[in-house]
Amino acid sequence: MTLLDLDTLESGTRLATRIAIVGAGAAGITLARALAARGLDVVLLEGGGPRPEEPTQRLHELVSVGYPLRPGHVNRAREFGGSCNLWAGRCMRLTPFDLSRRPWVAEVGWPIGPEAIERWLPEAAKLLGLPDPAAFALDAHVPILSAHERRLLEAGPFAPILSLWARRPQRFARRFRAELARSERIRVVLHANAVELETDAGGSRVVAVRCRSLSGRELRVEAEVVVLACGGIEVPRLLLLSRRHRPAGLGNEHDLVGRFFMDHPRTAFGRVRVRAGVALPLARGWPLRDGRVQLGFALPPAVQAREELLHHYATLEEEHSGYTEQHYQTAIELGKVLLRRGHAGSRLDLGRIRQAARLDSLVYLLPPKEILPFPLWRAWRILKSRLESRRHERRYVVVYFCEQPPLAESRVMLDDSRDALGLPRVRLDWRIPDSVHASLERLQHHLARAFAASGLGTLEPGTGTPHYTDASHHLGTARMAASPRQGVVDPDLRLWSVPNLYVASSAVFPTGGHANPTLTLLALTLRLADHLARRLQATPEPGRSRPRAAPQPARP
Repeated sequence: MTLLDLDTLESGTRLATRIAIVGAGAAGITLARALAARGLDVVLLEGGGPRPEEPTQRLHELVSVGYPLRPGHVNRAREFGGSCNLWAGRCMRLTPFDLSRRPWVAEVGWPIGPEAIERWLPEAAKLLGLPDPAAFALDAHVPILSAHERRLLEAGPFAPILSLWARRPQRFARRFRAELARSERIRVVLHANAVELETDAGGSRVVAVRCRSLSGRELRVEAEVVVLACGGIEVPRLLLLSRRHRPAGLGNEHDLVGRFFMDHPRTAFGRVRVRAGVALPLARGWPLRDGRVQLGFALPPAVQAREELLHHYATLEEEHSGYTEQHYQTAIELGKVLLRRGHAGSRLDLGRIRQAARLDSLVYLLPPKEILPFPLWRAWRILKSRLESRRHERRYVVVYFCEQPPLAESRVMLDDSRDALGLPRVRLDWRIPDSVHASLERLQHHLARAFAASGLGTLEPGTGTPHYTDASHHLGTARMAASPRQGVVDPDLRLWSVPNLYVASSAVFPTGGHANPTLTLLALTLRLADHLARRLQATPEPGRSRPRAAPQPARP
């Protein structure tokens, strides 16, 4: 790898490559590694540096006109390694039902079947350091599942949902830095913020990526193929900014770019009082030899279809005191500053932290299993299970992770205000429709009935309108579809109207389903790498009569 920094290059530098990848997060690094292994030259462009930088992070500031995201762009990291540097590590897999066409959720479903993703899941899971994908099945955890948990599932109707964590969250830049450094095929350019996708006069082919640093230096990267591997907000922004020959932006012939913005709204809503003697080890989260697992509760496909519900799931987290809730976010911010990790920068602004909207439920959305290093959490969890008394009832908070339907009005646009690069900021109108609340209430209803019927305890339902936070899952803004009138990219993740421009991002998800997107995204990225390698190895490099031979990596 050649590690370059635009801030140290001469302004106006030009680079040429076969493939340019915009975004050096989990997807961008995975794609670059896979393509280099096939003998293809790659330039990997990253807008940030090797560590968090406050001026660079402020490029993510947006104008919110809908339901607000968490303040302070906490969910988007512009640095080498991307937002996985902030990630707690929860991984899930979409079910075939998530990928099926559900008319009550969306008019457009996934144009690929489960097999197109399943083929690449073992390799994606290995990249993430996860236990074997077989651990996503409840049958793999029979020794852990208690009789009380079986009784609760049987009192449903419920479909068990399993979340997995690796021993530690994967930081892709750190994990693969040495490998990237040894590669003769990959050039990484830091502080190279993509500001425009330059096209031919007809706007039908990208010829270069124009980049700019905050210091004002310019870079032009010429490539046969360009892949956008940035987030679900940055992808549509860059497409909309690239309007020199397409006034509406690239891929926006049908006004679809930036529309259908989705997340997985999360909320702590209601409490469960569990009677003395009840054991719920898997529902509370349990350590495995090579990771950790937690059981969640969703409604089965038949119930969702009959009642026209969204695919939500619920988990149980231990209730904490009001004092803990009040001081939890301050402690997180302090830790990030002291450890020089995450978006918090290099100084602590307690005033900003205390004013950072309603974060009272964050203690339940980021419980100890997502915060503590694995050895500490494992020791804490096992010791606690041995020492805690079951002579008294226990109280848990119910945390809901919600699917939301794709709405055309929920969208990313360009604002009139500008950032430090001189570019229009994002204007985000996030919509959470009433169907999200209605599906939550139905899942809450079934949970309450199951606890009562099983005799394990009682659920005290939440009242009023839930307060949601985003889950940092930015989906749908350049969605995949079977036709250009329904989506921005085709099933191969290529823009319908720009045949050498691809998207490797959760922006391509047509629907969100119930699951965190990272595992699915990496499976789609590996699938894209296979597609691009076959396409480009059939095309000679400029100045060569035939493509260079390269060893083929093992397929999952």
